Order: sequence, then C-alpha cells, then structure tokens
Amino acid sequence: MVVSWGVIKGSGYKETLLVAWLRVDTQTILTIHSHVITKNHRIAVTHSEHRTWYLHIKDVRESDRGYYMCQINTDPMKSQVGYLDVVVPPDILDYPTSTDMVVREGSNVSLRCAARGSPEPTIAWRREGGEAIPLGNGQEEFTETARQQ
Repeated sequence: MVVSWGVIKGSGYKETLLVAWLRVDTQTILTIHSHVITKNHRIAVTHSEHRTWYLHIKDVRESDRGYYMCQINTDPMKSQVGYLDVVVPPDILDYPTSTDMVVREGSNVSLRCAARGSPEPTIAWRREGGEAIPLGNGQEEFTETARQQ
C-alpha cells in the first residue's frame, strides 16, 4: 500500500520554491525538493511539473501514524499539516486468551479474551446457542449477537 499526499505550489514566484516534507512528532525532515533525506527506504517524493508534490509511504505500518507537514520556503514560510491514521485489523491474542477449560459444577471460572487492533476492538462474549451468560450475581449478560438470534 502507498499513501500519497499532495501540495500545489502557487504561481507568480520568480525564484524556485523548495517543498519539504516533515514528520511532525519526531521533527524529522523526510524530503527536500526532489531529494529524500530520511534513511527510510519506504519514503519517496514525486511531483507533477513542480506544481503538485507528493509524499509516498510504501508498506504503511502502525508506527507511521501521526502528523506530517509539507512546507514551502516562501517568506513567510507556508505549511500544511495532515494526520495519517493507520487502521490495523483486529486480532485475538493467543496469549493470554483462555483456551478450553474443564471446571466442577458450582465452582467459579474466569475466561479471558485479549485482542489488539486499531481502532481498539470491542470484545463481546456469547454462547454458541445464543443463550444468556449467567454472571453469578443474579444477572445475565446478553450480547447484541445473542439478542438478534
């Protein structure tokens, strides 16, 4: 996957304007004009007739989430900031999620489900047949999935 942002350079300037892309949170200069400054091989910069400049990020990772800025070396300097949000599919973590358990009737048991993702996933418990789950305090837990069945 490639993420691209563009900025359009204004006309009417006699001097050559340099466009730079920066990572705001780390204050890292990524590119200046057509040159990639960062050692990150996933970063590239392109332009269309020196009017529209694009920052490309290949193989986007969760760590790429954050604010990016393009700057034009006018006097005063002009800039635009944009936020890159990275969506990570939900995944259930094998550890510390509970596996099969056998318990004696009348005893208590605690099941645990751990998941990760972005946005943070919502975990809902339900029984295979959709029946309520007794909570032990005289209440029962119904999930949205169970109510629809």
